[in-house]
Amino acid sequence: EAVPSRGLLHSRRWSALEEAISTLEEADPVLARKIVETVIPRPGARLSAGILFFLAALRGGDVRGWLGEGPVRILQRTKPGVASRLSDQFRQIGRVAEKPLAGDWRVALVPLYNGAEIEQIRLFLHRPGGEENEAGEDDKGDDLRFILDAELSRLGRIQLDGLVGERKKRFDLIVRTVEPLSSPMNDDIRRIFVDACELTGMKGAVGFQSAPPDFIEVAPKAVVEAHLGTWA
Repeated sequence: EAVPSRGLLHSRRWSALEEAISTLEEADPVLARKIVETVIPRPGARLSAGILFFLAALRGGDVRGWLGEGPVRILQRTKPGVASRLSDQFRQIGRVAEKPLAGDWRVALVPLYNGAEIEQIRLFLHRPGGEENEAGEDDKGDDLRFILDAELSRLGRIQLDGLVGERKKRFDLIVRTVEPLSSPMNDDIRRIFVDACELTGMKGAVGFQSAPPDFIEVAPKAVVEAHLGTWA
């Protein structure tokens, strides 16, 4: 099986996906726009749903489970080389996400459409262990901790630190930035968070940290790079 280059795992770009979208724009502009607007994760109320859908498809190991049968068929017909490279890289990213990092964290490379282009961000995932309650059940066994790290052109580094309690239907989020966000931007994030909770039927709270942001470092950068490098 073909293995993608080291560049894919260390880059902020996913060239095969970008080329696939360009190919679809030429063959079927409406379909390409639908994928960009509804399938690829993007900031907004449906960001969490978009990321979860992508991660679920990764576990399946087939890019058709994410983009759909029709778009992949078009790619195979018009540019089979792009279709093959995209499929190979999709499986590679899936294998990376399955391998534990430090402290049983895992790292997933997730595409994000920022309104102008598709970036590749790193999403760290962890299921913290819990203690049994009086009924002998694990109180935290169904919790999912995630840390999304991204570098934005205007804001610089931003980190979303979330804890999702699937059993308790609770979602708590901390937004960390180097400098404080403006009041309107904070209000926008709160609105998006409330919309996301309403869509998923969850309750929760969102907070902000900055100056200092107290970024959570899952593992030293060199460790993360070495982890990714083992798959290059």
